Amino acid sequence: MSRAGFRLGHVGALACVMMAMGLAAPAMGATPAHDDSTKAWSVILDPQQPLAVRQQTLAELEGNAQNDDQGELYLLGSLYEMGSHASGALVAQDLDKATLYLGNAALRGSLLAMAKMAEIKLATRKYREAMVWAQVFAHYAMQLPDGERPSEGYTAELVQRILDKLGRSSIPEVMPDVASFIAQHDAGIRAGTDSHFGGKAPKPRPKERPVVTPHGRFAVHSGFADYLLVFRPDGSVAHAWLLDAVPDPALGETLRHYVSEMTLPAATGSDLRYSWLPAIWDDGRYRAASGASARRP
Repeated sequence: MSRAGFRLGHVGALACVMMAMGLAAPAMGATPAHDDSTKAWSVILDPQQPLAVRQQTLAELEGNAQNDDQGELYLLGSLYEMGSHASGALVAQDLDKATLYLGNAALRGSLLAMAKMAEIKLATRKYREAMVWAQVFAHYAMQLPDGERPSEGYTAELVQRILDKLGRSSIPEVMPDVASFIAQHDAGIRAGTDSHFGGKAPKPRPKERPVVTPHGRFAVHSGFADYLLVFRPDGSVAHAWLLDAVPDPALGETLRHYVSEMTLPAATGSDLRYSWLPAIWDDGRYRAASGASARRP
């Protein structure tokens, strides 16, 4: 069972298809590149597999998880963040485990793990920590090459949802924490597995101005979801197993309709092919900027 190479051979065409639907699939270093892991996850998320086999596979994966494997940490954290809403509902939500895995993935360069840490802190009412993670996420998102950046609408709406709880007056107090975090962890984040941030120097860039949003409240229209796609030999999707979706688990079911329409070139033989896909939804209303955020014209 081979891992479909979206990041290598198919990312351009896939990104174009998804952008036309309001989706994006940036290569943001979220998933592991080795086949053994993908095979294990295809068992964990498949509701047709015996429960005992799925549980044993997950236990072995957790027991063998390498602390420096950014992608594996991200996937495990996402599974426990999603809990009963993931495909097959193998585990209950456990935000302590999710925080442990996603926090370590973020410190090793996983951009989406940074966003999920902000979502978890917001959900657990730790609003100042949520804002620190949101600003760190925005800081590194803006340093990704064009075509690999996540939705600016999602960034703006994440910050706004936290501002609704924390208040704008808190921003000057939060930014020293953001600057301190970046100074402490920048080298590890840039050196982490599969990171794509520009520049190799360990010296962090100054971080003084926050990402904020327009005054006034707006409804949430952005988010992202992670899927393990299973492709038939003819290139069509046989299954789209949902791992996680933020900020609303229901978004995962909505986006499943779109990712199920993805295709790969037909392959010889009868083996199924697998690929991890982060699908990001953004309706294009907002863009993030340092110090301000405005509506798109």
